[in-house]
Amino acid sequence: MQEKYPDAVYLSEGPSSCSMGIRSASQPGFELVIVWRIQIDEDGKVFPKLDLLTKVPQRALELDKNRAIETAPLSFRTLVGLLGIEAALESLIKSLCAEENN
Repeated sequence: MQEKYPDAVYLSEGPSSCSMGIRSASQPGFELVIVWRIQIDEDGKVFPKLDLLTKVPQRALELDKNRAIETAPLSFRTLVGLLGIEAALESLIKSLCAEENN
């Protein structure tokens, strides 16, 4: 994702990072952070866990009457369940950076 969207996506700790930041150049101070971890059960089955964290200006929270920012983490989990990890990340990046790509 970082190669495809170099202006929007960054890995805070480089290639071995356990989080990915997505920021919008058109909305300063607005950032989404995807944090991941891998869980393996006793049978060796692998379960990737992804969480979405939001970093937004206080004013944006005050103006968010539909609570989209507050519900974003749960909505992202739903999106991952429907689309899969890669498509969900791509969708999230495109929606955050839509103005920049037009």
